Amino acid sequence: MTAKIVIVDDHPVFREGLVALINQDVRFEVVGETAGAKEALKLVRSLAPDAVIVDLTLAEGSGLQLIKSLRHEGCRAKLLVVSMHDDMVFAERALRAGANGYINKEQAADKVLTALSEVLNGDVYLDKSVSAYILNRQFSTNGHDDRPEDVLSDRELEVFGFLGHGLSSREIADKLYLSYKTIDSHREHIKSKLGLRNNAKLIQRAVEWAMLSDSPRKNDR
Repeated sequence: MTAKIVIVDDHPVFREGLVALINQDVRFEVVGETAGAKEALKLVRSLAPDAVIVDLTLAEGSGLQLIKSLRHEGCRAKLLVVSMHDDMVFAERALRAGANGYINKEQAADKVLTALSEVLNGDVYLDKSVSAYILNRQFSTNGHDDRPEDVLSDRELEVFGFLGHGLSSREIADKLYLSYKTIDSHREHIKSKLGLRNNAKLIQRAVEWAMLSDSPRKNDR
């Protein structure tokens, strides 16, 4: 039987390419696509897809929160994250949220069909190097208490990343459907957890982290 796929990604050109690639395979059919989390929830409820491809950065809302919302609603579809975010940082968080696999967008053309096949067969799909990294973190006795990815919650890390990309608290609040006060509260928690004295230090650290996380992959894994 043909597996029904929904794509949630805020880049129309990338969605178009992914739709064409997936629909060339007789095993799959893209039945819906959208750029935001709110519309994605409606699509999944109405179309009952077998798998959902999710980016972490969406036009509206958050990919991680979308995954959590789908699982909270009892969604049984397989969830595959395809994102530009650093898989060494976000893959483990995506799995904890309820995803069944994670690939970097740079790998999508070569690996998305294999990844879809594996998650639909009940397996977890991760690049081998990412799996090894997660296992090493699980069993490592050496803490990294100064690294944002190790001390911040999912929501705090999202806010931190947006700050690093130049968004104001108001812009982040609008994007994540949260109040301005909630974002300011997250900012204070982030400063406390990272030992940052003021907002200037917060922005500086966020920009440095965002630049590192967005840097091109050093090898083709």
